[in-house]
Amino acid sequence: MAFLSASDFRAFSQAMAPADADPAIAELVDTGTLPGSDCVLRFFPIYDFQHQRVAALFCTPMFARAGTQAIYGHKAFAGFTAEEWTAVDCAILQHTLAFTERLAGAGIAAVVGASVSFATLSDPRGRVAYRDALRAAHAREQRMLVVKIEDIPDTTGGKRIGEIVSCIKPLAPRVWAHLPGSHVPLGGHEMLQAQGLVLSMPARLPMHGMETEARWLARTAALQSALACMDHVDTTAEYDTTRAAGIRFVAGHALGRRALKAGAPLDDVRDTLYGAAEAAR
Repeated sequence: MAFLSASDFRAFSQAMAPADADPAIAELVDTGTLPGSDCVLRFFPIYDFQHQRVAALFCTPMFARAGTQAIYGHKAFAGFTAEEWTAVDCAILQHTLAFTERLAGAGIAAVVGASVSFATLSDPRGRVAYRDALRAAHAREQRMLVVKIEDIPDTTGGKRIGEIVSCIKPLAPRVWAHLPGSHVPLGGHEMLQAQGLVLSMPARLPMHGMETEARWLARTAALQSALACMDHVDTTAEYDTTRAAGIRFVAGHALGRRALKAGAPLDDVRDTLYGAAEAAR
């Protein structure tokens, strides 16, 4: 498998961190924490039903403050300008690749995902900057990398999603799209161009609602010749429903496996990937 060499990674880091770079963004790259906030980057496990194991770790922003409900995804960074969004997304990519290099050096094989905001790729300057970051990282050669586009607006049509996916698809080995919901306006003939489709399970649905969501994702992914992943699967019922629908990948608290910091001890990484699940289900 191909990974960034040490010299390539240093060159990428220098390209993405010019002398006048924002120190807060540099801290986000290095530690996964945005100074002065409760926003952090964490790697969440993705379970593969087909192979019965954790197959991937996806880097996702998270807002976590004591006494409040955690916020996941780019919503954790509220009120950012387009320029700041771009800086954060490039930082997430760099942070993810540093983690990938660390795993490779320890002989740990796992697919690693980097999230990027739909807003960054919709903005002309943001799109250019993110494509440049992918080129600088030789991302196309990183066979264990997935780029996941998230925070797609509710009213975005399939044609537009396909256009945004296509703008980075030549520069990354795999591109997944996190759809905003089963209500996304798909006409049935638009190709989203993504190799994987992710849907978040809405909380507290009755059983028939869970089944409807899971079947919609399975059917849509099949029509798109894409892999299917259900996110926010937090209960036994959601887990069982997702599996019964034939969805291959799942993420959420029902897995009983911890999210990781990039600097987590390697034993913790191995435990998340290979260890027995905690009693969460």
